Amino acid sequence: MARKSSPDVVITTHPALLYKRLFAYAWHYKMHFAISMLSTAILASSNTLFLALIKKVTDEGFAKSSADEAYVLPLMLFGLMAIRAVAGFFSVYSLRTVARRVVEVLRKQIFAKLLMLPVSFFDANSNGLLVSKMTYDIERLSTVVTRSALNVLRDVLTVIGLIGYMLYLDWRLTLIFALVAPLMGLYLSRTTPKLRANAKKVQQAVGEITKTAEEAIAAQRIVKIFGAQAFENERFGEVVSRNRQLELRTARISGLNSFVIEILSALALGLVVFYALAQFTVGEFAAFVGALMMLIAPIKHITSANEDLQIGLAAAQSVFDVLDIENEVDQGSYRVARTQGALRFEQVTVRYPQAKSNALSSLSFEIQAGEKIALVGRSGSGKTTLVNLLPRFYEAQAGQVLLDGKDVRAYQLDNLRAQFSLVSQDIVLFNDTIFNNIAYGALRDASEQEVIDAAIAANAWEFIQQMPQGLQSEIGDRGVRLSGGQRQRLAIARAILKNAPVLLLDEATSALDSESELHVQMALDRLMRNRTTIVIAHRLSTVENADRIFVMDHGAIVESGSHQTLLAENGYYSRLYHKQFQED
Repeated sequence: MARKSSPDVVITTHPALLYKRLFAYAWHYKMHFAISMLSTAILASSNTLFLALIKKVTDEGFAKSSADEAYVLPLMLFGLMAIRAVAGFFSVYSLRTVARRVVEVLRKQIFAKLLMLPVSFFDANSNGLLVSKMTYDIERLSTVVTRSALNVLRDVLTVIGLIGYMLYLDWRLTLIFALVAPLMGLYLSRTTPKLRANAKKVQQAVGEITKTAEEAIAAQRIVKIFGAQAFENERFGEVVSRNRQLELRTARISGLNSFVIEILSALALGLVVFYALAQFTVGEFAAFVGALMMLIAPIKHITSANEDLQIGLAAAQSVFDVLDIENEVDQGSYRVARTQGALRFEQVTVRYPQAKSNALSSLSFEIQAGEKIALVGRSGSGKTTLVNLLPRFYEAQAGQVLLDGKDVRAYQLDNLRAQFSLVSQDIVLFNDTIFNNIAYGALRDASEQEVIDAAIAANAWEFIQQMPQGLQSEIGDRGVRLSGGQRQRLAIARAILKNAPVLLLDEATSALDSESELHVQMALDRLMRNRTTIVIAHRLSTVENADRIFVMDHGAIVESGSHQTLLAENGYYSRLYHKQFQED
């Protein structure tokens, strides 16, 4: 069995091992499982008892016309059917309970797993595909442990009971039917791999549907302004058509299975009738032919269960592939209440997978505690990569990143990240209240006054007060009910509330108008005092008061110094600054 060594390497697992692993989830609820299995066994046994009772009714009720049997036989039939009804209810309900528990546990596990995976995993996988795993795939695999298991157990027990009864009536005649069983098995063995392979393609197609729809819905403004409705309709139509074709192929394979089983059963039935007409009493004939007819349905069910099984195992493979990925490396043991904020890079090199060149190349520098550093340079020069190394969103392939003289890998991951506040140019807000967006995560115990103070410092309190419910106002999906500048200020307020010793600002004022930017910049300037700050900025006018400016190009620092010093050198920074000034 192959294991994963990276987020995009596929794990291959034998179907038997997959099923064993799935069954372990169901076995946690063994009481419900046992009740369902017992009820299923009773339900299956009742089929054979029903045929025996029909034989008795036919031979003794109609043929002999016994007065005593006229009362006893109907009561026996009623009692048997009542037992079937009770067994059927507990069989279905108990296993459904197990199914929903398994689905709940797996969804919780895969969601928790996603929160523990490295950022590189999400770079390599679309959100739509991951959501599909939590919804479609887990729902499908639950049938393997529960509904399919229940149906197969019931049908296998039914087949065993019916064949046993048929052997009791006439073993030679039963062998006629048994002759077609190897043909059924041979045919199913050839179609099973096709079903499983197609099931994997169906899952991929469902993931594509989710991904395509999610992208178009999230980007609806871009779709409208660029007149891309027809293009998106065509793109979505293609993936939906692909899904239809795959689902129909599954139905075709499954339907042919049922067709072949039906034909083979009909052949056996014809031979049985030909032989039985001269050998059986009326009751025996009715019971035997009834048993043979009742055999067809469970055999077909077992065949269709194979379809569910292959689809479920393919889904299980998809889900367990994610659950088996290694979490973010967190082997550090060092903890500190609050760092000073001194940073040092020592010969740090980073290269992304499939990249042709390094994102950072042997980068070395030192930042004193409380110093304000600005990172400037063209897109792709390595600014964001540098910042992402600090809270270990990414790992360096060579060199060391140190915080207060200690390698960041020596810190416990949660403690390391507690030392940083981040305001990214990609604003992340949740479909919740303003209060809960500012006092988010580890900040959720903050008082209302602390949240208000943070909002005031971020120049957000003025517009919050004007909203219908103030801090308790809902902001909609991704903060859709707010303007871009308002969303940015809430993100800044969240960083201010955290009050971490190191601030990471990635274009933190990019979405603000001139007036708001002035107020927020003043608030940030106050907040930056006695705190280490790293600012990524494209507008060079916003970093003129930085203690030092690092000018980056192709993963290296090509110039460093204060704004005035760099202008005086008339180098790379000076050219960038004057070019931007002319554009403004």
